[in-house]
Amino acid sequence: MNLYIVTGTTRGLGAALAKRIAADAENQLIALSRPAVDLGDSAGVARAFDAIERDIAAQDYAKAVLINNAGIVEPVAPLDRADPEAIERNIAVNLTAPLVLMRRFLAATEHVPLRRVINISSGAGRRPIFGWSAYCAAKAGLDMATRVVALEAQVRGLAIDAVSLAPGVIDTGMQGTVRSVSEEDFVDVERFRQMKNEGVLRPADEVAADILAAEKAGKLKGDALLDLRTLAQ
Repeated sequence: MNLYIVTGTTRGLGAALAKRIAADAENQLIALSRPAVDLGDSAGVARAFDAIERDIAAQDYAKAVLINNAGIVEPVAPLDRADPEAIERNIAVNLTAPLVLMRRFLAATEHVPLRRVINISSGAGRRPIFGWSAYCAAKAGLDMATRVVALEAQVRGLAIDAVSLAPGVIDTGMQGTVRSVSEEDFVDVERFRQMKNEGVLRPADEVAADILAAEKAGKLKGDALLDLRTLAQ
């Protein structure tokens, strides 16, 4: 039996990942998403993982995989106009929650022979984007945290694969949010609208299939920072 813990499964990429994982009888899926848990609430995240620990403690797994997929892009605006509460929530959901979940996951799965952490990152963590200060900062932080986890596993000789994976542009609700803002708040908004109109955005199910195929084939390792588009070539 394989264990998969996935965040943000209500819609988009997370929903597509969950559907494909659950379709395999060899997998146990634990989904973390609203309304069951608010990833912006650290106490709520802790309570949710307490329940997970009780559920998996006596189980024998061949492999355990954590996919930190949940994310929010708001606030989309120049930093001097961004809402401070929205900034705090962005960092909480995109960076703090994945860090806490990685910590809890690794501690709870010490008995599993192979463990994998897949953090869904973004090109926004590797280059600046106007109006996305919080999102860019959170994803850059997630990239670095993943590199540290990979380094710690290597130095300690632990069978842990940790990767921060940029999946490319996906046709999700987040993209819709970005396209809805003004050019004053996001100077590249017209380019994103054009990508939608031209059909450049990939369906979430296709991206989910590629991610899970790469994970199953053991391709999500070696370099802690990966781009799904490069792997697919």
